[in-house]
Amino acid sequence: MSKNAISTTAATAMFALAVASCTATTPGGGQRFYGIQGFGDNVSAGDCRALAAQVGPQNVWFSRFSGSKPNPWDTGLWPAWGNGCFKTQAECKRWLYNVQSEWPQLMDFTFCQRGLQKA
Repeated sequence: MSKNAISTTAATAMFALAVASCTATTPGGGQRFYGIQGFGDNVSAGDCRALAAQVGPQNVWFSRFSGSKPNPWDTGLWPAWGNGCFKTQAECKRWLYNVQSEWPQLMDFTFCQRGLQKA
């Protein structure tokens, strides 16, 4: 194999690795994003449309969250944001408690409320 072919193969492998690492699933099921525009974790839970179709929009428990925690490099904050849609108030409160515990800094959230509103 020529030196040029090895360089091309190495460059292709590095590009594939970079693309694959742009989005990866986090343990919480959200999406982790690293990109030109920003970074952070999407901590959304539940499929609002599917749940509304199943139980009716007035019966869906809903909350929004955004918050931060120290980033892995200890150079600033790592953000997270998301919406939660659930069948019960208890499931909604559990999700909201968990995300507040994991990302306790600069939090902004809505309390669990029943019924989806058209935006």
